[in-house]
Amino acid sequence: MTILDLIWDQSNKPYDHQFSVELEKRFELVSIGIFVVNVILSIIIQTLQRRRMYQKINQINNTSNSVFDDSFQLFSLEKKKLVIALEIINIVLFWFLIMSLTSVLIGYSVFNLINIWLCGFSIFLLGIFGILIQIGRSSKFWENQSFKKRYINAALYFKYILVFQFISVIFFSIFLPIAFQKGCLCVYNRAYGLDTLFDQQFSTEWTRSRWLPDRVCPKGTLCHIYATLPEETSKEVFINVHSGSDIEELNAEVKFKEDKINLKCDKIPFPSSIEDRGQRNVFTCFLTDLKPYTLYDIDLIYQNNVLNSTKYRTIAEQNSNEDLIILFGGDWGYQTNGLKIVEQISKVDPDAILIGGDIAYDNGNIHCYYSFDLLFSAFEQQYQKVQRLIPFIFSVGNHDVGFDDYSKYNLTVSDEKGPLYFTFFPQKKSINNTVLPVKDRVTYNIQKMQNILLFGLDSGYLYPHNGIQYEWMKSILNNQSYTQLSKFAHYHVPIYPTCHFDDSFINSSINNVQARAFWVPLFDQFDFVGAFENHVHQYKRTFPLKGNKRSENGTVYFGDGSMGVLSFTCPEVSKTYLPNKPFENMFETVNTKDCDHFWVLKSYGKNHTIEFNAFQPDYTFIQNSTYKKEKKVKQDL
Repeated sequence: MTILDLIWDQSNKPYDHQFSVELEKRFELVSIGIFVVNVILSIIIQTLQRRRMYQKINQINNTSNSVFDDSFQLFSLEKKKLVIALEIINIVLFWFLIMSLTSVLIGYSVFNLINIWLCGFSIFLLGIFGILIQIGRSSKFWENQSFKKRYINAALYFKYILVFQFISVIFFSIFLPIAFQKGCLCVYNRAYGLDTLFDQQFSTEWTRSRWLPDRVCPKGTLCHIYATLPEETSKEVFINVHSGSDIEELNAEVKFKEDKINLKCDKIPFPSSIEDRGQRNVFTCFLTDLKPYTLYDIDLIYQNNVLNSTKYRTIAEQNSNEDLIILFGGDWGYQTNGLKIVEQISKVDPDAILIGGDIAYDNGNIHCYYSFDLLFSAFEQQYQKVQRLIPFIFSVGNHDVGFDDYSKYNLTVSDEKGPLYFTFFPQKKSINNTVLPVKDRVTYNIQKMQNILLFGLDSGYLYPHNGIQYEWMKSILNNQSYTQLSKFAHYHVPIYPTCHFDDSFINSSINNVQARAFWVPLFDQFDFVGAFENHVHQYKRTFPLKGNKRSENGTVYFGDGSMGVLSFTCPEVSKTYLPNKPFENMFETVNTKDCDHFWVLKSYGKNHTIEFNAFQPDYTFIQNSTYKKEKKVKQDL
């Protein structure tokens, strides 16, 4: 664990462990190098000054103060060029040291680990400290002189440099907080922000004021309406609404023919620290006791005025003759191919949309709230075309709760700090049949959909593969009421990745071994049909696997999360699912280049057949496989 890890760990806030490790290494090397050179130059300057000083003292018979002043002046005249050159080099190096510390502080503020104004004050103290050190060294700090005398002598000697340094300290300690306040570093979001490395975009409150409207959710309006699913999808749904900050309460009126349900929606706390232009109120209307596969009219009402009307169709019940369609993938980005995939929703006309993590790439930073606004806006256009809400199903990814969060380092979910993944997406009701508070929401859940049972799992971000999540999985799987359902799992980090990068916990063999030790035996024992994997930004389909070997009745692993984001080319040495274990005997299809895609699952109610089709972003067909309850059959078209 590095110093940065310790600070991040104690803060209980999202961070990037790998980023901190690399930053720590570079910071240590640069700081040590600068410090060593700085000390060497200081010794040289001090030696030169002392030697010349003693020579002048022997030559001049005057008072001690005159000796100091005259010797200083004589010394500066005779050795001015050499000493000034060395001192300037020393000052420049010292300021590189100060700026490296400043960069770390700015990084902390961008990741919301410290307040940006505290960062500015720290920069001011560092700068003033550096100036005082230089004053002391330049004016014979080791001599018994008053501070005023030392300062005057140093100012005369280096007055222009000192003035420049003081002005720069004031500038950076004030400008940086203003420039970097409420910083956001998001990924695959080219709508707003300044491009940095690896498709990351950086914005601050100041830059967003140039790009975003005065109010993302204008007062008096409902700006987003979307649905998420609890367990009983045939009779329950969460209707989630974002409104202007002046709408303090919201009611829903749900109608089907002569039936009518009226309820008050729950107001969900929204972080007050988010800038004014992003402020809104968030509501969740929990609809229950609905009829299966029924299209409802929903009016959203404030003070007896209907602000918006929409429609929602419930999911078919178990053993229904109705078909079920799920569009699924992972790692969605607000980029060209990501938007192309969203455009296919109206053609597929799914009953639900499943995204297996890295939903909006906000990196768990509440000041990246606009990433979700872009996601909602893109999908809402398709809702208008199909004339109803299509519910979301999510599993959690690293970019939903931080850069690379995992259970080794604690993340506290709260109303004020988020992450917004928990604020925006309820997927489980309370035992009292109500909406769960944000702080009580978890990252594992199930959805019962027609003849399918979906397990949304956490790949070790907030909950490890074993422990409470594992016990919860076993309790669900041992429940006799779910025995006849075809079981699927969706999660972020693949158990059988197309490309293995052993450079962090999440990508390491430790993570894979844990998933294989705890999850795979359950998948095998309870005959999971498929597992939807993501994170690696590539395309794959395995052979049916059981016990880590090919088996006709095994589980097919689909992936690997490339729903419109940058695909990573896999080096030959990394084409293993674990170190030194080639994947040729496990993978039926692998594409590690230009592999944006999405999958469509169709569950046919009449013949209990499930069909999987893969498509490119423009809806070009890639691959097909089918599954029947009695026997698994794979067929390529």
